[in-house]
Parts: sequence; C-alpha cells; structure tokens
Amino acid sequence: MRGKSMSVNDGKRYSTRVRFAPSPTGKLHLGSARTALFNWLVARGAGGSMVLRLEDTDRERSSVEFERDIMDSMRWMGLDWDEGPDVGGPHGPYRQSERIDIYNEFVQRLLAGGKAYKCWCSGDDLEERKRVAIQDKKAWRYDRKCAALTSSERATLEADGVPFTIRFRVPEGKVVVEDSLRGSVEVDTSEIDDFIIVRSDGTAGFHLAVVVDDITMEITNVIRGDDHLTNAARHVLLFEALGAEPPTFLHHSLLFGPDGTKLSKRHGATSISDYREQGYLPEALVNYLALLSWSPGAGDEREIFTLEQLAGEFSTESVSASKAIFDIDKLNWIDRQHMKTRGDRELVDLVTPFLLQTGREELAALPRDKLEIALAAVRNAMEKLTDALEPMDLFVRPAGLLSEKAVAQLGKYEELAEALDICVEALGRDTFVDRHTATKIVESLRSVAKERGWSAKKILMPFRIAVTGLTVGPDLPYLIMFWGCARCADRIEANRQAFERVTQELREEGEK
Repeated sequence: MRGKSMSVNDGKRYSTRVRFAPSPTGKLHLGSARTALFNWLVARGAGGSMVLRLEDTDRERSSVEFERDIMDSMRWMGLDWDEGPDVGGPHGPYRQSERIDIYNEFVQRLLAGGKAYKCWCSGDDLEERKRVAIQDKKAWRYDRKCAALTSSERATLEADGVPFTIRFRVPEGKVVVEDSLRGSVEVDTSEIDDFIIVRSDGTAGFHLAVVVDDITMEITNVIRGDDHLTNAARHVLLFEALGAEPPTFLHHSLLFGPDGTKLSKRHGATSISDYREQGYLPEALVNYLALLSWSPGAGDEREIFTLEQLAGEFSTESVSASKAIFDIDKLNWIDRQHMKTRGDRELVDLVTPFLLQTGREELAALPRDKLEIALAAVRNAMEKLTDALEPMDLFVRPAGLLSEKAVAQLGKYEELAEALDICVEALGRDTFVDRHTATKIVESLRSVAKERGWSAKKILMPFRIAVTGLTVGPDLPYLIMFWGCARCADRIEANRQAFERVTQELREEGEK
C-alpha cells in the first residue's frame, strides 16, 4: 500500500490514516517500536497522517513515566505524529481513559439494536459453569444465560444493584478478516464467545475501545503484530455491528530471539531506551528494525538506509510474513556502517554525554581539538558510541603509570634504552603535529629499525608502551598528534623511569 485513498468506516473517503496505540504499562519495546515504524513509514510514504493514541485503560499498570518513555523514544527514533495526546488534533481525546463518554454512546447503540446485552454472571459463577463443562468434556463457551433472562428478571437484578458487564452478541455464521499480508482469514463465529465490551467497573473493554477509536479517528490502515490476528475477527464483527467498514489490516510477524522464542528480557535488552543508553545510533536501530520483515525488493542487496530513504521506498507489499529474528550482531554491523557516515565532530557531540554520565569529566573537559583526535583514534573499533569510552581513557592516563602487561613486555627488550633514545630523538620538540607529520615520524622509526636489522615492533612497541603505559591502543600517529612531540618525549622519559623503578623493586623483592 502506497498512498492510495480507500473507502473506510462510514463510507466516506479518507487519505491514508494510521495509528500507533501502545499501552503505557512499560517502556517502549523493540517490537512495539517496529510497529510504530511501519505505521509511520506507511503514513509518510503516502502523504497521510500518523495518530498516536494511548491505550491506558489498565489503571493500575499505566503511568505517566511510561507515557513519557514511549514518546521520548519515538522522537529519538525520528518518528513524529500528526495527532496525539501531546499535540492534540480534531479526533481527540487521544487517551482511552479520557474517552469514556464516547464509548458509552456506541455501547448504547449496540444495546438498543439488540447487538449487546447486560450480563450479571459473577466470576465465581462463570468459573463453576466452566468447571462443569470441562468435567463433562465439553468445550466451554459463554452460554448466554443472561441473554435469555426475562425482562422481569433483568429488572430485578438492576433494582438490586447487582454488578454487570456488557457482552457483544456474536452473530451466527462466518466472519472474514481481509489481511493484506495473509489474505482472507475466515473464522466460524461459533468459535467466538459473546465477549465482554464493558467491564463491571463501567470501563470499555479492549475490543470495543479499539474499534470505536478506529472509527471515530477515521483510521484507514491498521498495522500491528500478528498476536492481534485472533482479535481481528472480533473487531470486524464490531465494525459491522456499528455500520462501519473495517480498515485495511496488516498483521506483521512478531520479533523473536535467536532461539526462536518470542523476544524477551532473557534475550537481553528489549526497550528502545535500553539501546539508546547503550550508545546505539537512532538511525541504525530504525534501519535494522525496518529490515526485520521488509526488504527493498528482489535483487536489491542494499541494507543501509536513512529514515528518509525508508519513507520513500517502504511498501507493505514487500513485507514478509516469516519470523523476524532479532540478531544483535547484525544490529552492531549496521550501527558501525552508520557510524562511518558521521564526522569526528559529530561523534564527539554524541559521545560527550556518555563521558559525563560515566564520570569521565576530565576527558570531556579536554580542548575540543584534542577530544576530536582522541575520538578519531578509537572510532574504527566502535560499534556503538559507548565503545569509545574505555579506549579513550588512555588520553588522560598519567605519565609514569605502567600496567603489569606493559612492564612485562618492556622487560623482553634487551636494547630497550637504545630503542627509547631513538624514539625521543625522532620526536624532536615540536608541540603541534598534524597527521602527515605524525605519520612521517612513525615511518622514520620503521626505517631506523630496518637499518639496525630490527623488526619494526622492536621500536614501535616500546614507543607505544612508553607513551601510554599500555600494550594496546590506537595507531601511533594519533598518540603523537594528541600529545605533540615534546609531551610524547616527556611521557617516554617518565615511563622509562617508572619502568626502571618497578624493575628495581622486583629485583630487590626477588633477592629477599
């Protein structure tokens, strides 16, 4: 589906209107975010409207905190909406808890038309009748006991103030759900109970609220997970009972972990805010979620897309019904590809908040040009923003501090003093060094090693350790660019002295 108008609901013609309707009972889950993305892509690709509504009828579990997380996470992903609880719109309110009067109006229409009825059966009574049916090896369906009550019996129950629910009277026959991904799904209504549409506390049940919302908000396309496919038959019945044409349905697959089970916390992080906190780029996560069930077409091997490109190319005809397996390695690869499109300045802006969050104020306070060099030095090993943090620590590591591995490695070089002297001589005393000059210095060290019949490592490894105090780290030119020749030489001398002091202590310890 891409951009066409269609007849929906009361027979009027509307442009494409989709909705994302999360329950604010938890943080925005990856699976829900993917649903939001698919809806947004359809709306934006068709020049239509995106509606955000909150299904907050679970009063105990819903919270403002989760509402905020949902909206903040969507905005972080780059997804906006044309109507919603925060921006308003002509079809509000956009919280189900604020739409009780609207639901009551539609319920009265169903009651007046004999398409719904009050049910005074208590939970205990229903459980007992279910138990008996199972004991007699019969399938349990609500037996319409209250639908068969006389007017006198109903009047007595109402006069006594007995709590009641309201049930939808499921008609006999078959109901067909037209799904653009799965085709026609036919269900015999004998398999469907007279389901509750109003709870005993007077609040609308899920099925009624969803359908009334879709009708009054003029939704043309319902795109959601296939766990709602069984609900769709009930929804079609309600649309028809209310004289409205059902929207176009698409029930996409859910997200699964590598073990083939539904994605959950036991597979790792599951909320958008989790991945945001781990340092993933929003465009990379959006890119990856789009590729779970969608591809640009046969023969098109592209995997890297911007949100704008996705909006222009996404089509529901290219959505697959097969299982969508969440693969963290694939996400990391995609994040790395998007990372490559960011300049050093951009990455510094993105990494700095993580530096501050993790107590790396000294790093964050470095001059901007130094911070960009430090970031450039480690970026090739980054799959996400937080991967920069530990590697960047070496740029504020004090001179004279050697790791155990560094001490052990330096102890292997018989010509260590000569090698370090060569390094200091090659550096000179310049304070500012560009990439070209730094690279020439490293190449000169390689040449000197070759002249002496040494391997390059025999000079370059002592250089690295004597500058950083560590055995691993960024390419050497970045170290020279960051500290400059003079400071590198000073650090070499400080670490040389530290090494001599440590080896002396070890020697004395061994003689005891």
